[in-house]
Amino acid sequence: MRKIILFIHSSINGVVTGDPSEDKTNWAVWRNSAGIEEGSQYLLNIFETADTILLGRGTYEDLSRKWPNTRGSSLGDKINNAHKLVVTGALPLDKLKWGEFEAPKKLTGSNIEEQIKNLKNGDGGDIVIFGSPTLVRSLANANLIDEYQIIMHPVVVKVGEHLFDNLNEQKEFRLVDVKTLKVGSLLVTYRPSIA
Repeated sequence: MRKIILFIHSSINGVVTGDPSEDKTNWAVWRNSAGIEEGSQYLLNIFETADTILLGRGTYEDLSRKWPNTRGSSLGDKINNAHKLVVTGALPLDKLKWGEFEAPKKLTGSNIEEQIKNLKNGDGGDIVIFGSPTLVRSLANANLIDEYQIIMHPVVVKVGEHLFDNLNEQKEFRLVDVKTLKVGSLLVTYRPSIA
C-alpha cells in the first residue's frame, strides 16, 4: 500500500501559513532562511519512495507559478517530474498546468476521501503532501496520513493558520525520529498511533 507522507514547515506554536490578510501561502516570511537547503534535502529524501505529489488548490496555485521555473536542482527535478494531484472543491479549475511538465490531475467531487483511499490502494510510489494545510486537516480527520514530517522553526508568530485547527477529535501520534538542523530547527517525524 502506498503511504501518504506530509512534509511541512511550522513555527513552534504550530503556524504553517503566512499572514492570511496578505499572502497566506508565503510562510517563508517567518522561516529561518538559512534552513532552506537543509530542509530541502530532507524533502528530497522523501522522493526516494514517493512519485506523486498531492496538493490543495491554494498551494497548487502558488507552487505552479514557482517550481516549473526551477531547473538544475535535484529537488526541482523531482518535484517537476512527479505526478501531481490537485484537490479542488466547489469551483474546480478548468485547466491545470505545471509549466512544460506533465499537467496535474484534478480530484474533485463529494468523495475526495474515497478517491484518496483508492489512490493509496493503487499502484505507484508513496504520495507526498507539502503545504496544503486545509487538505492536511481534512485527511487527518479521515486518518489517511501515514507519516507527518514537520520542520519546527525556532520562532513564534502571531498570525497564520495552525496545522491542526478544526480537527474532529483528538489524534495521538508516536514519535519516529527527531533530527536537529544546523539552524536550530527540528525535523520531527510522527506516525499515527494504532488504537
